[in-house]
Amino acid sequence: MGISKGIALAAAAMHVGLLAGPPTREDGGGIAPNGLRCPGFSPSRALPVTLEALRADPMRYHGRLLRVRGAYVDGFEMSALHFGPPVQDPWVAEGVWVNGIPILALPSEQAVELTGIVAAGRPVLPFGKGHLGQWPAELCAPSILPLAAQ
Repeated sequence: MGISKGIALAAAAMHVGLLAGPPTREDGGGIAPNGLRCPGFSPSRALPVTLEALRADPMRYHGRLLRVRGAYVDGFEMSALHFGPPVQDPWVAEGVWVNGIPILALPSEQAVELTGIVAAGRPVLPFGKGHLGQWPAELCAPSILPLAAQ
């Protein structure tokens, strides 16, 4: 490998590392991840909504800034907010899909309060959200507050 190719490869690796880097702390003690593709906003203006209400009528909240609590589950092809903890079966799309959280930012099934913008859809391809379009809503959540286990 030539020197120029090595430099280009190192620069690309550093760029990817910065984009997917670890989250930083917010003033309120929560995590402020890199929030790729998530719009900026003031978390204090978010409407508090239960996960049950969001699941029952996702179109009602489409495009709105919400604050929702649940159990965050991540893994291979999984980034979702579920009822719990504990989560019975994370592969059943009973919660909402989540974007904007870096991989491994939180332990799986961590109780969290997410604040973000909702995008709603019908849970079928090509209209659904998340992996394989099976989720009725997606939360682009650049604001995460880990909660104590209950």
